[in-house]
Amino acid sequence: MSLTAGVAQAQNYPEKPITFLVPYAAGGLTDVLAREVGAHMSKKLGQPVVVDNKPGGAAQVGMNVLKKAPADGYTVFIGDVPSLATNVGLFKNLSYDPRTDLQPVGELIVSPALVVVPMNSPYQTFEDLVKGASEKPQGLTYASQGVGTGAHLFGTLLQNKLNKEMTHVAYKGSIPGLQDTISGQVDFMYDAIPTSGPFVLGDKLRALAIGSKERSPLLPNVPTLEELGYGDIVPTFWWGAAVKKGTPAEIVALLNQSMTEAMQDPEISKKFTNQGVLINTTSPEAFTTYINEEIEKWSKVMADANMQVN
Repeated sequence: MSLTAGVAQAQNYPEKPITFLVPYAAGGLTDVLAREVGAHMSKKLGQPVVVDNKPGGAAQVGMNVLKKAPADGYTVFIGDVPSLATNVGLFKNLSYDPRTDLQPVGELIVSPALVVVPMNSPYQTFEDLVKGASEKPQGLTYASQGVGTGAHLFGTLLQNKLNKEMTHVAYKGSIPGLQDTISGQVDFMYDAIPTSGPFVLGDKLRALAIGSKERSPLLPNVPTLEELGYGDIVPTFWWGAAVKKGTPAEIVALLNQSMTEAMQDPEISKKFTNQGVLINTTSPEAFTTYINEEIEKWSKVMADANMQVN
């Protein structure tokens, strides 16, 4: 009877508006992604898709809203690496567990990140930066979008690889960190192309390297960390969708199909690729496997670096 009810529910889905939960403030890449996908899905499914921004608690505020919602596919979480993976290893008392509370729907986009320094920085190349890590008496300082984010992980991995002390400065998002990098308050930052790229193209920051397997068409002269010999310390910035565990499989499949179609729309695809973002849609099964792999990998990195917080 339960199975029959689930199939009937899926056949009638959606009968009312769908809410996209974004665990960050409006204006960031997660928010932009949710609004672009939501607008496309609304046209195709015939129901409004409302974006609800619930920032705070390192994504825990938004995630707890999802936990309290019914497992019916009408509340969809649009998340990223911290909210869907690295928070597990970072927080001792995390209020949720992606592995038991969530049903992944699919990955949507991946963004390479740039290693950037101020324009007046003495470091002209990434090797200069590495050399500076040894020569600067107090060690290098680096900005991040917050504790446990990709930039924090990159700095930790680089510090461990070089066996040199560095000072991590956490900000509430990319823009504040980039602004202090521009002004020279910190030595460098590792940040996704959509937010750091415009400052590089506007000659406010210098890009020393990019964290991807291939050079970016937007910045073809910037070498990859892999070709520089540092491909083993590259965290990936990715985004995807999830619903509450227990959501009928038919609804998960429909959401995945609708989101995949949205990302394949030429207009939406162009908006993201023009910013250096890669479209990377996957199945629920593949995304589940990937999230579990990311959790295991980064939890070990954080444990080895004593990064865990309450």
